[in-house]
Amino acid sequence: MSRRFSCAGLFFSRSPVRGRGFTLVELLVVIAIIGTLIGLLLPAVQSARASARRMQCMNNLRTLGQGLLTYENSRKNFPPGATSNGRSKPLTGAYSWGALILPFIEESALYSGLNPTSGGPAKDATNQPLLRTALKAFRCPEDRGPETWDVSQTGNNGDSGEYILNGGLSNYVAAHRAVSAFGSGVYTSGTDPKVGGFFLDSKTKVKDIADGTTKSIALSERVWMYPAGYMQTSVGIYAGNWAGAGGTVNGDASWAQPTSFAPARPINDPTASRTHRSLSSLHLGGGVNAVAFDSSTRFISDNIDHFIGINDDGNQGVNKDTKDAVDSVLEYLIAIKDGNSVSFP
Repeated sequence: MSRRFSCAGLFFSRSPVRGRGFTLVELLVVIAIIGTLIGLLLPAVQSARASARRMQCMNNLRTLGQGLLTYENSRKNFPPGATSNGRSKPLTGAYSWGALILPFIEESALYSGLNPTSGGPAKDATNQPLLRTALKAFRCPEDRGPETWDVSQTGNNGDSGEYILNGGLSNYVAAHRAVSAFGSGVYTSGTDPKVGGFFLDSKTKVKDIADGTTKSIALSERVWMYPAGYMQTSVGIYAGNWAGAGGTVNGDASWAQPTSFAPARPINDPTASRTHRSLSSLHLGGGVNAVAFDSSTRFISDNIDHFIGINDDGNQGVNKDTKDAVDSVLEYLIAIKDGNSVSFP
């Protein structure tokens, strides 16, 4: 008996299958999750970048510190804070430690062009193109200032006469005194118990650093200016020139201001004048980097022990300083022969 099979039951009709999309609620949830992840990651990325910039700043200071050491090895003394080159005081312009170490930081051609030991003023018109040279070794990558010292960008002329206008900017300054720099007509000397390693025509030797090369600040940093809303208004000038002072040098303050520091104010204090002779930075979390005379680098917190006394004229940290003793950790680290050998905190 034959059998018949029907295939009719093997065929089925299919309705088209549509892909399921995101609902509006699901889309909003995904966006919220992505936003949360970005919010969590962004501070970490910013912190990592800030840490990298701070490290580069330290590397710059180490390079300059090694330049100071190489200079000392060659000349048997560290470079002067600024040099008169045998000219009588007051004098116009003065090359600084920054110009004098150029051959020791691979800038021999620039040094030869300037010839900073020739006796001429640092802002000689014939040297202007060279003085405008922007040197990365002298710039903290966290700083927001221009490549050259442009008074038009400060919004406040301040003490611009002491700077080399349009000269290459430097965020790094040398340790001049543990307390405020002397004012008009007065110059410090190596016998000053409050002196750092750099003053006019100084020739500081390793043996002169009685507190020890590892426990004495050689260089630290100063910002160009604080961002809008943070900058104090009485003096809008901070960072210096790598080449030296530009105006009339009549007393320590006039050459030290663009090249060195003598802290008359706490670190990163934007609330009062004379912060242009003190220390500051834009590093995340505050503080400043520094390099010791042995070229080792350190980070110094805003909260370091620093007491600023009241001077003879009744002002705090200004010019006359017979009453302002070296009596705090930051001052001990700056003065090279105060008899208080302390380690960096």
